[in-house]
Amino acid sequence: MEVMDARFLVGQELDSLTNILINEGGSASHAQKLSRWLYRKRLSDLRTIDNIPKILLEKVCLRYGVGYYQPIETFNAADGSRKYLFQNDNGQRFESLLMKSLRRTTLCVSSQSGCRMGCKFCMTGSIGFKGNLTAHDILNQLLSIPDSKSVNRIVIMGMGEPFDNSDEVLRAIRILTADWGCAFGKSNITLSSVGILDELEIFLKNPICNLAISLHSPFPEERKSLMPIEMANPIATVIDLIKKYPLPKPLRVSFEYVALGGINLSEQHAEAISKLLQGIQCHLNIIPWNSHENALFNTPNDDELQVFINLLNSLGVLTTIRKSMGGEIAAACGQMAGKHSGVSRL
Repeated sequence: MEVMDARFLVGQELDSLTNILINEGGSASHAQKLSRWLYRKRLSDLRTIDNIPKILLEKVCLRYGVGYYQPIETFNAADGSRKYLFQNDNGQRFESLLMKSLRRTTLCVSSQSGCRMGCKFCMTGSIGFKGNLTAHDILNQLLSIPDSKSVNRIVIMGMGEPFDNSDEVLRAIRILTADWGCAFGKSNITLSSVGILDELEIFLKNPICNLAISLHSPFPEERKSLMPIEMANPIATVIDLIKKYPLPKPLRVSFEYVALGGINLSEQHAEAISKLLQGIQCHLNIIPWNSHENALFNTPNDDELQVFINLLNSLGVLTTIRKSMGGEIAAACGQMAGKHSGVSRL
């Protein structure tokens, strides 16, 4: 069910902006110009726009806000990453993480406040579900931050399950990738999902970005114990769908695997993963478990991890370790909880 926030311009697609401008006496051409000011130039004050009639802008301003709102806290980590904690008008809290490397500036955004998937190793899952975010909330995580224009990669891997909020997430991605929007390349955006079958199939029939699937175990019973979603959405069926609807290049499919010391890193796991992923051109990202207070697992030691990775690569599964950033500010994979410290850390 669509829950677009109609009070704001950010989060509106071009057809909606066109209707707004026409209703106020403008034209489709004015809507094209407005969308570029909003999404390309990140303009927050419509009254400074110089190529749309002022009287038209005044009418729009009387009925709509732009929609930017600032994070309530910012946390900096020694590794150069920066976490932003947001709170929207509904009181929902959620986080995003900015990560910089030599050639990439990546923003990890949230699609929900909390999450209802209940993955046992994930801090976000342990706090429960606080509600879906609108496309406005999702886009604001990019558009409102100081480093907005330097971001060249978006990963929808923060709080929440994107396919549990599919309408708003896909609307946000369409805006991110549209020429009239933020103009990101589709292959520069990755959506991460546990694999909700109905929504996954819809996505695969018309993919608009890269896809990452949370695997975490190749064995159904073990995966079920870690990820309750396995009961209704078996990973084997997820794999079948991906084989049936392969992503067209340059889009890519990858799999994420949280490495739990002493649990899911055996030779049998590696062999089962190889069989499960056979026939799919993909990449496996190993993510050593990031500890938090709401789960009792062990982060694997370096030797255990390297043996497992070497075995997977020898079996033909292209595997690397994903370096987790933001651990010291509780923003690494699986640690986000939308907590407010009450202390400014700008």
